[in-house]
Amino acid sequence: MKVYGLIRFLVLIFVLHGCSTESTPEKKDKVSGTWNLMSVSGGFAGIDEDFEKGKIIWEFDTKDGTLLVTNNDESGALYNGLPTGTYAYSILQGKDQDYLQLNDKEVGGIDVAKSQLVLDQNNTSSGSGADGFVLVLVK
Repeated sequence: MKVYGLIRFLVLIFVLHGCSTESTPEKKDKVSGTWNLMSVSGGFAGIDEDFEKGKIIWEFDTKDGTLLVTNNDESGALYNGLPTGTYAYSILQGKDQDYLQLNDKEVGGIDVAKSQLVLDQNNTSSGSGADGFVLVLVK
């Protein structure tokens, strides 16, 4: 009888020890953090624009699911990404590719390697295009 009581006590200890009131750690996605837009290329006109680090900043906030863009570019570039503002974002996960979605609209395929993020508007979950832009951002 004492053995059954001891087993119940041990099971209760293990069950209670496995429960925790701590919240689960915040999940970070691959784009989380602050990025600087360094170059934009492509489009119908075939542009190739480079920008100074710090002129165009994209801040992805994983917790809130928002992208804050600060665009201080005054170079007169034909295309310099997104205008200053706050956008809702999410990452669509495909079989072999992830895609950035802003304000519920798919923008393009993303590739993150080390401290570089490439956003390819020619690569979407519905297929590929030819007149989109390729944006390169660095941390």
